[in-house]
Amino acid sequence: MAGPLRPYTQIYSDVDKYGWGYFGFSLVLVLLIHDAYFYWAHRAMHHPRIYRFVHRTHHRSTNPTPRAAFAFHPLEAVVEAGIIFFIAFLFPVHAGVILLFVLVMTVYNLYGHLGWELYPAGMARHPIGRWINTSVSHNQHHKHAHSNYGLYFLWWDRWFGTLHPDYESAFERTTSISC
Repeated sequence: MAGPLRPYTQIYSDVDKYGWGYFGFSLVLVLLIHDAYFYWAHRAMHHPRIYRFVHRTHHRSTNPTPRAAFAFHPLEAVVEAGIIFFIAFLFPVHAGVILLFVLVMTVYNLYGHLGWELYPAGMARHPIGRWINTSVSHNQHHKHAHSNYGLYFLWWDRWFGTLHPDYESAFERTTSISC
């Protein structure tokens, strides 16, 4: 983050200031915070009074492609980018962590809109895999719109009852199709 606000942020550039352990920890922390932020912001954008002005542009794609990952209203872009400002003021974060975060976020956003599942069959029911978001989950979100709001993980959807009831079956159907 450059510009007049930079001196007021907690962004730092010398890894030795906090060490490599904190660097890795802060990257995980940023992803966890972003996952919560994304779930609630995304769910809010589905409120009828907000949806038609902010999020409908993105949902014009009912069978998403990677192009849909970047098809959104400018106000939605502001909401999505807001997490970076939030994190920059919340706790010390290395500039490299922010760059890695943006890379991971972009790759996972593209994967979510891929329209093709990369994870193996059985993962949606695995004790660890059941908490990880998938392309199938986000594809369902585009088809049904009122479920599957998460980005990296499914715990918010599971905890708040917004995971589509057919998600695990849809995942298994998708991953069991042979070429």
